[in-house]
Amino acid sequence: MGKPEKDVFKLASVILAVLIVFAVFGGGFLLFSSGGKGAGSGSLVEKTELKAAGPSKKEMELSGQITVSAGGAAVAEKKKEEGKESADRTAADYILPESNSRIMTEADVEGLSLKELNYAKNEIYARHGRKFQSKELQDYFGSKSWYEGKYEGNEFDATYGVSLLSDIEKKNAEFLKKKEFAMSSGGYKLDQ
Repeated sequence: MGKPEKDVFKLASVILAVLIVFAVFGGGFLLFSSGGKGAGSGSLVEKTELKAAGPSKKEMELSGQITVSAGGAAVAEKKKEEGKESADRTAADYILPESNSRIMTEADVEGLSLKELNYAKNEIYARHGRKFQSKELQDYFGSKSWYEGKYEGNEFDATYGVSLLSDIEKKNAEFLKKKEFAMSSGGYKLDQ
């Protein structure tokens, strides 16, 4: 294949890619719509007006989320599913995934063991980077993909815990502590 044929092939490939993108994002630049009112009222040219149209605002917002390829819809759907699976895996890494965003109720903790109540309470602190003197807790949270220990326990408790925890988290930690100590007067015994 000579240079002129390669250039024509490249140009044709670019044009084809542009046409595919426009087809995916709303059918191209020009849309036709009927401008007349009923059959027989003027020529076809009088009835049809050209409208310049680009992608809608919603299409533009979605364009960052879509990958155009031979199986563009399949690729976009696969990425959506991978994101959902990742969120599900992360949520599965928590005992109470929503303890940082809503007040926990009796129904949320029903069936949790004494150990799980203790871990769920400490999960609230671990989300904010608290390190634990307990090897059991440090090992447990160290195994979680989301955990990043930043603050020593006494430093966190004295300084950061007050400012980093939201009101919801403070109420949930207190609620979980009450549930733990109601189940066993001394609470869960760590490192045993």
